[in-house]
Amino acid sequence: MKLVEYLKKYVALFLVILVCFVPFTAFAQKESKELLVFAGAGMRLPLNKIGKKFEKKYKVKVIYDYEGSGRLGNKILVGQTPDVFIPGSDRWAKIIKEKGCIKDYTPIAYHTPVIITPDGNMKVNSLVDFINNKNRIVLGDIKACAIGMVSAAIFKKADLKESKMNVKARGVTVKQLVLWIEGNNADGSIVWKADAVQSGKVRIIDIPEQYNFISIIPVCQMVRHKKETSQYVHYLLSAEGKGIFRKYGFEVAN
Repeated sequence: MKLVEYLKKYVALFLVILVCFVPFTAFAQKESKELLVFAGAGMRLPLNKIGKKFEKKYKVKVIYDYEGSGRLGNKILVGQTPDVFIPGSDRWAKIIKEKGCIKDYTPIAYHTPVIITPDGNMKVNSLVDFINNKNRIVLGDIKACAIGMVSAAIFKKADLKESKMNVKARGVTVKQLVLWIEGNNADGSIVWKADAVQSGKVRIIDIPEQYNFISIIPVCQMVRHKKETSQYVHYLLSAEGKGIFRKYGFEVAN
């Protein structure tokens, strides 16, 4: 009799454990997979579109951290590791490669710097107008975003000193610079052409080829052992992924 009662208790305990365990495992199986992507703020529109399409196709959620490339690069150098890093130029790709964070990187598109002014504002029409002290200028922060470093290189090549410019503010992202110009808070800035095209509210002036610096937008796969990361990079570099970049005003890499 005691043996029967013992067996009943044992079976009852086993059933309780089974009931608790099954829902837990079912929930674990349904738990969504995620990817973390560090990306320059100037690529928000195409990457958001790519993220939604990728999630629908592969059932993997893509979480983006958009900031200036310098800030994102420094996050990586202090130990944060995203699945993928897409800075606004290959400068930071080279830095993290030298540090051993990646073995290599692949170009997806190009950033072309242009001058922008508020629509209808004719005060700035060329690089020389940046040193007219009457003109209000906003530029990218050299340490925070790729466009800041590129703008400095353009001015150096054109033999124009930033110390002679009436620089009202320095933005930490390209988007910030565009918003300032859209709001007529400054007379001129240098931003990526794709951001200017996406705005539709600013006047665009091309920079002469002899002074300009076109930047490679690199895709850096930080985590290589994860299947979902490889799937995302493959999709990003596919004809469909590059087509989305082209739609938003980028010149894509072959």
